[in-house]
Amino acid sequence: MTNPTTLKQIVAQLSQIRVLPILVADDVQKAIRTVAALAENGLTAVEITLRTPNALKVLAEVVKACPDVCVGAGTILTGEQLRAVQDTGAAFGISPGITPLLARLAADSGLPYFPGVGGASDLMLALEHGFNTVKLFPSDLVGSTKMAKALGGPFPDVKFCLTGGVTVESTPQLLQQSNVLCVGGSWMCPAALIEAGDWDAIGKLAAAAAAAGK
Repeated sequence: MTNPTTLKQIVAQLSQIRVLPILVADDVQKAIRTVAALAENGLTAVEITLRTPNALKVLAEVVKACPDVCVGAGTILTGEQLRAVQDTGAAFGISPGITPLLARLAADSGLPYFPGVGGASDLMLALEHGFNTVKLFPSDLVGSTKMAKALGGPFPDVKFCLTGGVTVESTPQLLQQSNVLCVGGSWMCPAALIEAGDWDAIGKLAAAAAAAGK
C-alpha cells in the first residue's frame, strides 16, 4: 500500500505546524489515543519510530485510525525497514543518518523521505540522491542553528528539521533560522504519560508545542 501524499505536500504541512512530534510506542491503542491528542491540539503530523518490537503494527494501525494526520515512520535504518514502512501506508520516512545504499533505495522507492545528516559530506550525499529536505541529527551535538546557518551558505536550497535536544522553550529561537523547516522531539508525548493514559496532559503539552511553533 502506497500513501499518495507527496513530499511537497508534507513539506508544506511541516512549514505550517513547524513542530513534528516523535512518538515511541509499542501499544496500538495507546498510540492511537496519543496521536489523536496531538492532532486535536494542533500537531497534525507525527513521526512514529521503529524503536519498539511492535512498531510496524503500531504504524499501520495509526495510519488507518487517523486518516487526517500525516503519519510517518522514523528510525529507518535498512532497506528492509523502508519496504515494510511503505507497506503500512505511512506518508513519509525519516532516518537518523544516511548511507549510499539506503539513499538509493529511498530515492527509488517513491516514498517521501528525509535522510539524516550531521554535516556537509552527509548533505552532499543526500543531494546526490535528490533529497534537499533533511533531518539534522543530533542537532544539539552537531551545532543546531549554527550548523544549519553554516550549511546554508554552500547549500542555499536545503531545508532542515532539527532533532535532538529540542525543547518547547528552545523551539521559537530555533525556528527563527531561515533554513529551518521545523523541529522534532518527543517532549509532548513522553513515555510516562502514554503509559498512564493521561491524554489531557499530552494534549496540553501538544498545545504548548504548537504555540511555540507559531
